[in-house]
Amino acid sequence: MSVPVMALLVVLGARPATPPLPSGLDLETIRAVAVQHDGRWMPLDTLARDVVERVTGRAWYQGQDPVLWLLAWTFDPETWREVPLIRLPQAELRAELDLPESQTVFSWSQLTRHRRLLQLIGDLGRIESGRKLNPLEAKVADIRDKLTLLQRAFQGQVIRVIPDPDDVLGAWRPVGSGPAAHGQAPAPTAVQDAWQALADAFRRNEPASFSAASRQLADALGALPAAHRPSAERLRTELTYNRLRPFRAAWIVMLVGTLLAAVALVVGRRWCDGLALAGMVAGFAVLSYGIWLRWQIAGRIPAANMYESLLFLGWGVGAFAIVSMVLLPHRVVPVTASAMGAVALILADCLPMDHYVRPIPPVLLDTIWMSIHVPVIMVSYAVLALAVLIAHVQLLVMALVPARRHWVGVLDALHHWYVLVGSILLVAGIIAGSMWAASSWGRYWGWDPKEVWSLVAFLGYLAILHVRLDPTGPPRWVYGLAGALAVVFTAMVVPKLAPMSEAKVAILAGTLAATVLFLFARGAMADALKSILAFWLIVMTYVGVNYVLGTGLHSYGFGTGAVARYLLWVGGVDLALVVLTALVALIRGAPQPAASEPAGA
Repeated sequence: MSVPVMALLVVLGARPATPPLPSGLDLETIRAVAVQHDGRWMPLDTLARDVVERVTGRAWYQGQDPVLWLLAWTFDPETWREVPLIRLPQAELRAELDLPESQTVFSWSQLTRHRRLLQLIGDLGRIESGRKLNPLEAKVADIRDKLTLLQRAFQGQVIRVIPDPDDVLGAWRPVGSGPAAHGQAPAPTAVQDAWQALADAFRRNEPASFSAASRQLADALGALPAAHRPSAERLRTELTYNRLRPFRAAWIVMLVGTLLAAVALVVGRRWCDGLALAGMVAGFAVLSYGIWLRWQIAGRIPAANMYESLLFLGWGVGAFAIVSMVLLPHRVVPVTASAMGAVALILADCLPMDHYVRPIPPVLLDTIWMSIHVPVIMVSYAVLALAVLIAHVQLLVMALVPARRHWVGVLDALHHWYVLVGSILLVAGIIAGSMWAASSWGRYWGWDPKEVWSLVAFLGYLAILHVRLDPTGPPRWVYGLAGALAVVFTAMVVPKLAPMSEAKVAILAGTLAATVLFLFARGAMADALKSILAFWLIVMTYVGVNYVLGTGLHSYGFGTGAVARYLLWVGGVDLALVVLTALVALIRGAPQPAASEPAGA
């Protein structure tokens, strides 16, 4: 289809068919060519995956290799400017931008000629510094970034393969850049000839010529002087990581392990226990291998963003479960551990998170405390996640089968063990984090939102443990102290919230009710309820500070209001189910376990 015909179809509102990409090309040589992108060196395969996913939303767009897409945009820009590539699925956004209601995918040309969108993009440059973007502005900024990236690909500025000969940290250049564009000497003739041969073979879809040009380009680039060039082993490691997708394989294996553990829990046979344990260990091994690969690629511990922290959450669940299988040999352990590990990895794999290796500020790397803090804090989250899962199961048992006193005792003891170990790891992670902050920012504690919420979460778990140690109830002075604190809280906080709204009144009432529950409620059911509420404090620390508040030095996963809506929806459903289960258990007379009930019974 010719470019004028495609442009006419776009003007008339019809969506043109996507032109076919070349087929039968051997991409392995060109895939392994070293490039510089986003502050680090990588194979062209990783660059292509990143660019194509940022533009289209999927790395393997329409099932085609991302390397093919990037080369097509680079070698044939006139065709692909008119092809719909940028997806805008939200009907509200299209209505706000005055875009066609029936169309969800738009071309670069169509969006860059749209007056309303260009006006909103121009308004972004006039936003005062430091102000958080509203949802519309954030979406417009995302569209602007996609258009800019695609324009750079059309101009041949994305694939930077020519290294700086003198400066290790110098910027690499694309083949098409000459002295007029960058004030530097043009690419060597051998590189330019190989690049042109590669482009001609790609456009004509000639597999033999393309393979020869790929080898010619790789040899010409390898002969260039370079202050730094990534080793072939490092490039092969990253290609292996891209090809295997170890974290997807890990959650599939863990999910199978969960099913086997559930069967073992019902059947109660030794051979089923062995299969369940083998599934959990296999999933943990695949996950550990993936983390090791990512560590080698990044040259640092993979714990710098939300995606990597979820990987450590799944790893912590698996590690703690394997240890617990030795200390607490009970069939509930592999079921809960495999399920929680699979959930963490599924969230990391399926949610729209940035899963590419990115550089982080050197100030955060110049200390060993990052490598200590992140694994410890994520393992603590993993253990507490297991505790909240046990708490939900415990409430269900109390509500559905209250006669099973023994089951309640086992679950209660196992839940207490998880809360105790998780709380110890949590405070250890907070201390390590303060040491990291002192090394990076020169202060141990600054009442940053992340720090405040981590302290609140730890105090919640501390209340659970302390109240459990005193089964007879608190002395009278505790009631007096609680009343005094309530008066002080009301006197100090309420004036700062004025004028009071219904939401603020609900928050204050909920805070007061939760405080009363944590300090005065006792028993197995009360411990389970408090553990569930305390874990939502962890969720606020881990997700809410980053995606809802979006402020503070520790916030690394900034998002939009969609995450807040998801949290409120999930939290509301969970709260409703927990309250309903607790009411049913109270009505049916849920049993209290014996104090001496063994955890490993």
